Amino acid sequence: MASAGPEVIKAINAAAIALAMLGCCGGGQLVEPPDGPRSAAELIAKVVRPQTTTLQGTGRLVAYTDGERRSATVLVVAARPKSMQIQALTPTLDLIAVVSSDGERFLSYERGSDKCWVGKACPRNLARILPLPLPSEGLVAALLGDLPLLPAPVDQQRLSWDGEKSLYRLQLGAVTALHQQVFVQPKDWRIVGAIWFFGDQRLASLHYDGELTPLGPPRIISVKTVTPKADLTLELRDVQLGAPVDPAVFAVACPDGTVQAELPCEDK
Repeated sequence: MASAGPEVIKAINAAAIALAMLGCCGGGQLVEPPDGPRSAAELIAKVVRPQTTTLQGTGRLVAYTDGERRSATVLVVAARPKSMQIQALTPTLDLIAVVSSDGERFLSYERGSDKCWVGKACPRNLARILPLPLPSEGLVAALLGDLPLLPAPVDQQRLSWDGEKSLYRLQLGAVTALHQQVFVQPKDWRIVGAIWFFGDQRLASLHYDGELTPLGPPRIISVKTVTPKADLTLELRDVQLGAPVDPAVFAVACPDGTVQAELPCEDK
């Protein structure tokens, strides 16, 4: 068979370049970075984890639950490994409600109620702070931008490229049990979000947006849950990072005149 002439080869090369450009840029999507990780383990090793130890500051919390919108100025304090507190305040900075945990005990109180809820710092109770399927250490880490990855054996770790989002998708865990999808940005290897499932049922999702410092916590944390249906966004504003936090801050007592009620820990 006769070999192709120079003009034919030139035309084929031009067509290949055009196809490559369509694959790269068509529909506003990016192809998988050619120098990116080729396995889940390689991506996990690259993930950048903010090392902030404490966070103290104010922010704005907006929550939609049962079709009702609520918003409040909040005071947020978090300290590794597992202490966390959120106070909801009026515009004049009077206390509306508080949820607090020292990693062992949990407390929740809303102004005007005759009950003060207490219990162990189990995931079911801690979901009143952030509704994510995480233990106390994981919840504090998530608030600081260091989202925990679900432990999974190598054969339950899968890596793919999400062309629509231009993000790596890391899938962890057995699809018949609790499993997690984690989304990672190329180049800076920051986690920007995650979704938790149990079997084929979606449980909750988390999304990070913006940064307080180049390697610090995110400025905005958004969480959505399916059952019960909730959508909340915490925007941190005036924040101090890394300063010592007195453990007594998290040793909150029920207000005088309230009845202390125990919250159970039958996690499902």
